[in-house]
Amino acid sequence: MITELEFRRAYDNLKKFVEQTPLIYSDWLSKELNGSVYLKLECFNPGNSFKIRGAVNSILEEEKLPEKIITASGGNHGLGVVIACNLFNLQCTVVLPKSTSQFRVDLLKNLGADVIIFGDAWDEANEYATSLVEEGVSKYIHAFADKSVMMGQGTIIPEIERQLDLNNVDIFVASIGGGGLLAGNSLAIEKLGYDIEIIGVETKGADTIALSLKEDKLIKLENIDSIAKTLGAKTTTQEIFSIMKQHVSQMIVVDDKAAVEALFKFLEREKILIEPATSCLIAAALENKDLFKNKTTIFVICGSNVSIDEAMNWKEEFGVLL
Repeated sequence: MITELEFRRAYDNLKKFVEQTPLIYSDWLSKELNGSVYLKLECFNPGNSFKIRGAVNSILEEEKLPEKIITASGGNHGLGVVIACNLFNLQCTVVLPKSTSQFRVDLLKNLGADVIIFGDAWDEANEYATSLVEEGVSKYIHAFADKSVMMGQGTIIPEIERQLDLNNVDIFVASIGGGGLLAGNSLAIEKLGYDIEIIGVETKGADTIALSLKEDKLIKLENIDSIAKTLGAKTTTQEIFSIMKQHVSQMIVVDDKAAVEALFKFLEREKILIEPATSCLIAAALENKDLFKNKTTIFVICGSNVSIDEAMNWKEEFGVLL
């Protein structure tokens, strides 16, 4: 288990390499939900997601730097890893599933990653990536399950401490793919001594955590049937499942259409284009306004790796009216 000291040490090390992301008050969502809403803009990180936190921390945890880093990703984790590798002048190989958008593939290649396409989903890509690791030469960074990755993602909480009094926060909301983001921050909230309700959000078709918690056992999806590909892990680990059972008070699952509608609402009101794996949070909030009434809530705006063309295609596919 990760201690308070480890979280604080990780943040002290991380901030030497990664700038603090904004925490802004949302007038629009505060009025919509009849509460106080803050947005932690992790989409403003290098790589446009929170993923660089875990990647940098994983590298910093090494006593001796390897020659190469290998990972598997649905897109965002790979971006965080290759950017972290560039900081430390390391080679980087990213294995992507076939479902990864060309937009993300091009981003990774332009940043210098050696990109391999393998498997129908992240799980198959991950299995192949681990087979490429050479002892003493390369290091594998898991997308969500490593302690060092969860610790890095959990540095969001000590960073928010510098921006807002967390004793006045009632609810913390984040989306879930494999679960590293919410697991890391759930543990950080506990270890740093805050009493904050934690809510997780998934999209239908990528809702392995919600199904697992409902069945009280680890569930593996047959396929990822959601456009939110960065939430596309078919299953998680027993450790992360146990953390979710202990800390997450509620899971909300929204459909793809609702996520796309929320994507465009957020773009119109906040002037930020976010991906469905993030806009699902906004959809969940707008569909469950009573949960947030008279509450102070932080939403983690975790990623914005989406192109205008992708967004417009989804708008047409789901018949979203602006």
